[in-house]
Amino acid sequence: MQNKLFNIALLLSSLTYSCVADGGVDNAVESLANQMKHFSEVATTTKQNEHYQPYIISTFNGKELEKLGISNLKEALFLVPGVDMATDNSNNQTPIFRGSNSLAYGQSKLFIDGVPVNNLFLDAYSEYLSFPVEMIKRIEVVRGPGSKTDGFNAYAGSINVITYAEDFEGFNSSDKIVFKYGSYDYKMGGFFKNYKVDDLRVSVDFFYQEDNKKLPSGPDGLSQGVMSMTGYDNRALSQSGDAPLWLEEYSLGLSLEYKDFSLKARMLEHKKGSAYGINYSLPQENDRVKLPSYYLDLGYNKKINDYELNIDAGIKYDTFDSKSKLLPDGLNFIDMYQFDTYGTVSPPVSFADGLYGEHLATQRTLYQSSYLKYRGVERHLFTFGYRLTREETIDMISKLSNWSTGLPELYDYTQTYPFFDANAKRNTLIISLQDEFELNNNLSFIYGFNYEETSYEDAGLEPRVSMVYQLDAENIFKAIYSRSHRNASWQEMFTMNNRARVGSSDLKPEIVDAFEAAYIKKFSNDSYIQTNLFYLLNKDQIYNSSTSPEYENVMDTDIYGFELEYKGNITSLDQLYLNYSYVTGKSYINDEARSESLSNVANHLAKGYYIYNIDRTLSISTTAKFVGSKNRVFGDTREKVKAYSTFDTAMQYKNKEHDFALTFSVKNIFNSTVKFPSAVSTYPEDYEQERRTFLITLKKEF
Repeated sequence: MQNKLFNIALLLSSLTYSCVADGGVDNAVESLANQMKHFSEVATTTKQNEHYQPYIISTFNGKELEKLGISNLKEALFLVPGVDMATDNSNNQTPIFRGSNSLAYGQSKLFIDGVPVNNLFLDAYSEYLSFPVEMIKRIEVVRGPGSKTDGFNAYAGSINVITYAEDFEGFNSSDKIVFKYGSYDYKMGGFFKNYKVDDLRVSVDFFYQEDNKKLPSGPDGLSQGVMSMTGYDNRALSQSGDAPLWLEEYSLGLSLEYKDFSLKARMLEHKKGSAYGINYSLPQENDRVKLPSYYLDLGYNKKINDYELNIDAGIKYDTFDSKSKLLPDGLNFIDMYQFDTYGTVSPPVSFADGLYGEHLATQRTLYQSSYLKYRGVERHLFTFGYRLTREETIDMISKLSNWSTGLPELYDYTQTYPFFDANAKRNTLIISLQDEFELNNNLSFIYGFNYEETSYEDAGLEPRVSMVYQLDAENIFKAIYSRSHRNASWQEMFTMNNRARVGSSDLKPEIVDAFEAAYIKKFSNDSYIQTNLFYLLNKDQIYNSSTSPEYENVMDTDIYGFELEYKGNITSLDQLYLNYSYVTGKSYINDEARSESLSNVANHLAKGYYIYNIDRTLSISTTAKFVGSKNRVFGDTREKVKAYSTFDTAMQYKNKEHDFALTFSVKNIFNSTVKFPSAVSTYPEDYEQERRTFLITLKKEF
């Protein structure tokens, strides 16, 4: 403690001396105040004072994640309290916050430098989970819906990824190049470049990565009768083998700032193997899915006296593009959606060489927002504005093997038998009002609302109230109530002619009312304990199953639990982080209780890491994770998904003289079996994940 006080005193002394030297004693106080204001603004913007923020937040520093051998955003999110991971037959992975509707996407929102990137087709961001951690300066994760009132609705949580494009005077980002190699023949290369002259600042990042990952899988869904029907039993065609989970991806990001103007743009080309098959039939090795993402965001920020104006506009494109062998050789199939001119079911078709398909749907999102902040009333900060969004499908292709002949050559059914509504459109208007009110130095409030109207079902008025009480510098209390929603995804609304998924444009938004309370005990600037309680009332959650494929608002879920989080150190040379989460609840389908416990949700999650800095050049670390067992969904008679534990280790060497770092890590050291649950009546053995892997990273800064 004495050392910290001495360091603070030394900093203040040096700042004061520089002020006196520059302008004499009379200007010292003013200059010192300006410098301290700068540091305060940086801390506010970068969430370094996150304990005082009016929501439940965890932050992770990119360079600290690198020491742990963390490779990408997905691995970093595994560290967050209350967050688990789920996947589906296309390996579209998604974080599950506090057990909220593990069968749906869109429960959380992902922002890259403040730009929302959830794709429209699934309302997911699986394509960004492989974003390399070396391109990430900081990750801010908010649990609960109370984090957004400025034109966004984060149903269960929000993730803000800040790249090295963020820059403050005295906190500049270094140029760098990085190379990685690991298991499954994983290769990655990338760079970050920063250019600054006068009022112009340009930042560019680029990376390319690929692997040839294949994981054992099966028997596939045909073994459960997915594509069988009366008189035509295709279960004998079920396969076991390696699921193609390979990845090929590159991204180019650009950030430009000139005075009050900004531009943010990114092109992400994401291609991966078809995993477990669109129709739950194990695909071929080279079958693929593309999920490209492009956005361009223009901003204008101007401060005039007590006013601050923020104007933002942008365009975003995302695509679902699949080309694969949908079903195996020898399939006998009756297409239940095909009818002849007399209204009777078409005769069966035999696909001796299998059934192939190509499906593409491209979405475009246009948006514009304007927000005005006003500080003219003492102890108040008012924010008022709107956000307009227009979403639409601009291209759709649906090709399948010929239903008349059964031959494998693709036939264009885009007009006659589309897999998706080519005319899908949605307009959204969100109006927001918020007041940040500081009653005194110890007690502050934020209250406000979002009001939303859409072309379909409106979410209406959604309030939020948050209180932060600082008993003193070491004891902080929070209480939050918020309501938010999730609009149905394009897949849930507009999917057509599909035996496993049937869309409905009559879906209502999922609604959540969240009650949260937190207590934070600070021991120092970088050491604390945080505990929080939550109670979530989820209404009209969207659900479908293999026996009832149409998406419907049929499930309500009550969820409650708590999270404990500790960050600190044992000695002056280490860093320790631990968290534990407990979540439970009850689900109701059509107002009838179906489960005494949540389905596909681990009641217990425990995570942590330890970093020991041997000296200024060498550090070692270990990361541990425990995920409890999971109950199945109603009607699934399989045993629970088994609990698992994993342990990772890493060593990093930093050469200060030449500014390079070499990191070697081994993940899942003890080769534990890790499985994500599959849907009922599909893959009976679930989806097995990676076993033991290794990663080598070389990074050079300039």
